[in-house]
Amino acid sequence: MSRRAVVTGAFSFLGAAVAKELLRRGFSVSTLTNRRPPVGAPEIPATPLLFEPDHLTRALRGADVLVNTYWIRLPRSGRTFETAVEDSRVLIDAARAAGVGRIVHVSVTNASPDSRLGYYRGKAEVDGLVRASGLSHAIVRPTLIVGPADVLTSNIAWFLRRFPLFPVPDGGAYRLQPITLADAARIAADAGESHGDVDVDAAGPEVFSFAEYLRVLAGAQGVRPRWVPVPGWLALAGISAIELFLRDTVLSREELAGLEQELLVSRRAPLGRESVRAWLLGNGDGLGRMYVNDRRRHFGRGAQEPLD
Repeated sequence: MSRRAVVTGAFSFLGAAVAKELLRRGFSVSTLTNRRPPVGAPEIPATPLLFEPDHLTRALRGADVLVNTYWIRLPRSGRTFETAVEDSRVLIDAARAAGVGRIVHVSVTNASPDSRLGYYRGKAEVDGLVRASGLSHAIVRPTLIVGPADVLTSNIAWFLRRFPLFPVPDGGAYRLQPITLADAARIAADAGESHGDVDVDAAGPEVFSFAEYLRVLAGAQGVRPRWVPVPGWLALAGISAIELFLRDTVLSREELAGLEQELLVSRRAPLGRESVRAWLLGNGDGLGRMYVNDRRRHFGRGAQEPLD
């Protein structure tokens, strides 16, 4: 008997990888999304992602697993972390009303209701809603997911290709523990097939300082910029000037604070198996060829365009 999974955002970044992994495991997969499918993507039935209770309940009825990847990176165009929490509440309530067998919620490492950072505080609030839902659940907390056309690594690579000087905020001694996209998708799919209520981190086996990560990435691309340690505020000021040209947010003050607080490092044994270093070295030639405009991806017409 086929198992049915619903994945939010199956035509986007992590959601697409999770959907592909679930299909490989024999699930029938449908999605809640507002995007058109990329050319050549697996045929996945799609329903608009509208945060209206009856609509969501109908879409989720009969699902064995809901994999929820919905969140926002930054407040923009009337969407805030607070509204994202409320939208998530509607989705979770609909899952319960629809009788969904299990929910896999994608959170973030070191989410905390006491965090001063809205991203991490909001994620913790949704984690609490999942735990209080009464549904069988798994909370999966990725660190930094690295894969084709991810935002942070791809855009660092874009800058490395174009600028002979690269400012390193506050010297880059703070650490991060990235994970490959394939590993993150596998861990999420494993969580969907597991039993009982679980909380797991999705982190790779390697820990880098930010400065070391930059050097590995530059080496993978075959570029040799001059590294310039600068205060974090000065790095952000310089980035802000470039953002006017790009019409995007490259790195927010909160995102830099999360890096410097080492919130992208797990405190648990890593579940990731793949080497991010090896992935970068194997894919360096293609990294940074195009800028990944996150604002265009998620707002206006870009919110409906497929992510190839």
